[in-house]
Amino acid sequence: MASTSATQDTQAATQTQQSGLAWSQLESQPINPIWGRLYAKSLKITSLDLCDEEFKAGRVEGNDLCIGKNHLPEKMLARISKVHFTITKDISDLLNPVYIQDCSRNGTYLNEKLIGTGSRMILKNNDVIGLAHATYKALQFKEVSRNEDELKNLPSAIRDKYYVGKKLGSGACGVVHLIYDTVTCQPYAMKHVVKNLLVESTRPRILNEPNRVMNEVNIMKALDHPCVIKMHDIVNRPNSVCMVLEYMQGGDLLTRITSQKALSEQTSKLFFLQMCLAVQYLHAKGITHRDLKPDNILLQDGNEETLLKVSDFGLSKFVQTDSVMRTLCGTPLYVAPEVLMTGGRGTYTSKVDIWSLGVVLFTMLSGTLPFSDEYGSPATEQIRRGKFSFRHRIWRTVSAPARKLIMDILTVDPRSRPSLEEIMQSTWMRDPDVTRKAEKLMGVKLSGGKKPSTSSDVENNNEKVFAEPPKKRQRTK
Repeated sequence: MASTSATQDTQAATQTQQSGLAWSQLESQPINPIWGRLYAKSLKITSLDLCDEEFKAGRVEGNDLCIGKNHLPEKMLARISKVHFTITKDISDLLNPVYIQDCSRNGTYLNEKLIGTGSRMILKNNDVIGLAHATYKALQFKEVSRNEDELKNLPSAIRDKYYVGKKLGSGACGVVHLIYDTVTCQPYAMKHVVKNLLVESTRPRILNEPNRVMNEVNIMKALDHPCVIKMHDIVNRPNSVCMVLEYMQGGDLLTRITSQKALSEQTSKLFFLQMCLAVQYLHAKGITHRDLKPDNILLQDGNEETLLKVSDFGLSKFVQTDSVMRTLCGTPLYVAPEVLMTGGRGTYTSKVDIWSLGVVLFTMLSGTLPFSDEYGSPATEQIRRGKFSFRHRIWRTVSAPARKLIMDILTVDPRSRPSLEEIMQSTWMRDPDVTRKAEKLMGVKLSGGKKPSTSSDVENNNEKVFAEPPKKRQRTK
C-alpha cells in the first residue's frame, strides 16, 4: 500500500493537473455547461442541475437521482422501478432536443400523458414529469441553455406541438429551423415566413407578400412525388405562416458540389434524372418552379447515391394551359435568357425550368458556373446570348453526349429548347444502370409497372411521344 504522504503527493499533483486543465477549458468553453434543471413538485428533493449527456432516476443506488423513502410515500415508492426514466441530450449543440425515456413498469408521464415503456418523448421548458400515475406530478423541467425570447415570434400551435432546434438556413423569404415533433420525436424542417402586409401595388416585387406566401402553401399541399419535398403541417396566421416540411439530412446540392469540387458523371446523371422527374411532375400539375438551383435541391443523406428532392416553391406560380408568366424572378445565374430579355415583363413558359436544369447539370459536372461576371462581360449578357464554353480542363473527362445535352438545353430560343421527354430520351440519359438506381431510391418503376403519380405521356408509356427522334438543336451564337 502506498504511504499517506505519497498518496497526498499524488492527489495534490492530480488536483493541480485537473485545476490547470479546468482553467484551460474555462478559457475556451466549458465541457459540460448546465442545459437543464429539475425542480421538485410532489417529490421531496432540492433542484437538480443537468449537465451530462444522460441522467438516470430510479429507486436503486447508482442512479443520478436515487428515489427513496425520504422523497415520497412508501406506497408510491413500491411503484418506482430500479431505473424509472432517463433524460438524455446530445450536448455537442445546446439547441439539440432533450429526450425523456420511460424505463418503468408502472409508467412515466409527461404532462399527464403516458410515455410508455421503452418509448421516449421530447422534454420542453416547464414540462411536468409524473411517476407511476398521471396525477402524481413529481418534477418540473426547466431548460436553461436557451433564451425563450427566440421563440416568441412563433405561433403557439408550433411551440406547443414541436421543439424548435437550430437554424438550418435563411433567405429572402424566410428562416428555416430544424424542429421535432415532441411526441414522435420525428425531425422536420420548418420554414417560417413573416408576411409583408403592404399592398402589392406599393412594392410589386416583394417576395413575402401574403398572396405569394399562400401560393407556396397551396402548391406544397397538392404535391406528392418521391423527388418533391412533402408538407407535413402548416400553421397560418395573419402576420406569418409556418410550413412544416420533411427534413433531408444530406443538406443541399450546392454544399455537396462545393465540398467535392465536382460530381462524377454517373452521380450527376443519377441526380439529374431525379430532378427531371420532379420537374416533369410539377409541369404535369401545371406548376413551374422558376427558381431551380443547387440550393433548392435537397439530399436525403450523405451517401454518394442518394434520393434527391426539389424544394422551395416560393417563386412558383400555377400556369394554366396557354397562359404566360410575367414576373422577373429566380436566381440571376440560373435564370433563362427570355426572362432577362424582357425584364420580367414579357411572356415565358415552363421552358424556363429546362434552362435552369441545364445550368445545374453544367455545375454538377464541372463545379463551375457556365455564366459569371468573372468571365469578362456581365453574366446577364452572357445568358442573353447563350455564351458559355467547355474550356475548363475538367471537361476533358466529361463525355461528348453529356456536353451535347448541355448545349441542347442551354439554347436561347425557348421554342428550340428540348422538352423534358426529349432530355430523358437523349443518348446520355438512356442509361439502364442509372435508371435502376433511381427506381430503387424512389421506390417506383420508371418503365413498366408502378410509376410516379403524374399524368405525363412519358410516364404513362405513350409511345406516340417518341414517334420521332429529337431534332438537333442549334445554340444561338
